[in-house]
Amino acid sequence: MKKTLGVIPARMASSRFPGKPLKEILGIPMLAHCYERAILSKACDKLVIATPDQVIIDWADKYNIPSLLTSHAHERATERAQEALEILKRQGENYEFILLLQGDEPQIFPEDIKNLSSAFHGNNFEIVNLVYSINEDDLSNQNVVKAIISLESKILFFTRSHVPHRSIQAMRQLGMIGFTHAGLSKYTKLQPTPLEELESIDMMRLIENDYEILAVMSSSPILGVDNPADISKAEQMMADDTLISSYSCLLYTSPSPRDS
Repeated sequence: MKKTLGVIPARMASSRFPGKPLKEILGIPMLAHCYERAILSKACDKLVIATPDQVIIDWADKYNIPSLLTSHAHERATERAQEALEILKRQGENYEFILLLQGDEPQIFPEDIKNLSSAFHGNNFEIVNLVYSINEDDLSNQNVVKAIISLESKILFFTRSHVPHRSIQAMRQLGMIGFTHAGLSKYTKLQPTPLEELESIDMMRLIENDYEILAVMSSSPILGVDNPADISKAEQMMADDTLISSYSCLLYTSPSPRDS
């Protein structure tokens, strides 16, 4: 049976928002929202947090959340996911599919993670990427990565610029990306590319090397938390989120319910 690994990369040294993974949203650390919602998706045979920071490892251990200590050298979340895969392989665990689930998109819905995982079936794509429609201020926001998508749902280009020209609507790339084992291996063997570095977008490395990426539509808009001001925005958007009640009780009791 082909197994799926979910990897949530997280690091404390964000240039725009230091300490971001453990900042609270509605009283729960952002990283916990991401982890618990991925668990609810039931899309992963194993789910781990991959981090270079001992403070995150210690936090995860406190709540019995699986985590792996990875190198500080990685500049891309994709490379951190590859290291996590290699660590688990040395421990005798093998996975055919890898879901890269960012630790700063706390609104992700479980069904979207499940749809991302299911997107591999029935096609030959080695990489799939969750996207959703945006408009207004997001179009000119350089923190928002836009995707140009073909009529066959292939992603043609990523950019932080306002595209298409004169548009009032576009597609946003989410940090939720699925790889086959072979697809992730190919990515990490490629050298960084000019547009990847200019745009600071991981997936441009694949686009520039003519690899195909399938766009998978998200069921709802997701706010990526890029700076401190986004915390209050996320809280407003998640204020009526019914999923939170299903996991809030798991995280801040002592001892943790996961011990039982």
